[in-house]
Amino acid sequence: MIEKEIEKARRLHVRLAGDLFLKREIVAGIEKYRSAIALTSGQMDRAGVIHTCSFCASGSGGSCCFYGVEEWYDDILILMNLLLDVALPERREVPDGCFFVGEKGCRLSARHAFCVNYLCPALRESIEASERSKLLAVTGDELLCGWELEKVLRRWVRNGEDK
Repeated sequence: MIEKEIEKARRLHVRLAGDLFLKREIVAGIEKYRSAIALTSGQMDRAGVIHTCSFCASGSGGSCCFYGVEEWYDDILILMNLLLDVALPERREVPDGCFFVGEKGCRLSARHAFCVNYLCPALRESIEASERSKLLAVTGDELLCGWELEKVLRRWVRNGEDK
């Protein structure tokens, strides 16, 4: 249940705030990830992905942001959003959609790899090959930066430093 993962992430976020050593270790990772997310967002906007996906996700015709996608998100990925200053939703905005999707699209910054990479067949056909290549390059960078930050956070949790 996503609400439990959100609560776990909030507890980790509070504990992390008190860990000055770890905070110093991840600040650069957070900023690098934030920059990579911004590049992806800009490229998606230029390619029309954000507009098209937001329209589809908020409609009633079904989308890849379907009910249940939120279950792919664990406490660490949600924690990453808190570290990126994302205000997490308190309730589902789109009844048949992912808990994190709103009328203007995804409300998260740190997203699951599927959510970053997937282009439905119609969207894939509407984007020129050169634009798709640019999009793949920036999404790859975003996913790498996210994975690097995620590794640090998972190591912190695994080593019991979150207690």
